[in-house]
Amino acid sequence: MSEHFTGSCLCGSIKYQTSAGFEMTGNCHCDTCKKITGGPFESFAVINETHFELLQGQGQLASYPISKKAEKKFCSTCGTPIYNKHIVLPGKLIVHIGSIDDSSSLSPTFNLHCENMLLWVSAIGKIKSFDKSSEQ
Repeated sequence: MSEHFTGSCLCGSIKYQTSAGFEMTGNCHCDTCKKITGGPFESFAVINETHFELLQGQGQLASYPISKKAEKKFCSTCGTPIYNKHIVLPGKLIVHIGSIDDSSSLSPTFNLHCENMLLWVSAIGKIKSFDKSSEQ
């Protein structure tokens, strides 16, 4: 992927850009990822940390040790998860796809920890779907 991306947190305190595209994208269904995102799984994109530049909000970027092997970086104001670091991917950042401003060109190519996948996730494309909520 040769695209460049920008991203931010919900409140706009943190902004970032990439100088290269992401190396891979996926979904993680482990219980830890469910907890740190508050969702049924985490969608992520991996990039070399040299291609990730924090443009704004260094003082707002908080850290939380997810485990002995991983650390979560998030906005201390609004709580938006920005990226994780994990010892199995040295020199890489695991960027939360939800923090990317326009992630429409990204599509996860694999799932991790499928033993923890919620039963309804595989059928999500078959349920009633609506384009937009009338209230936001």
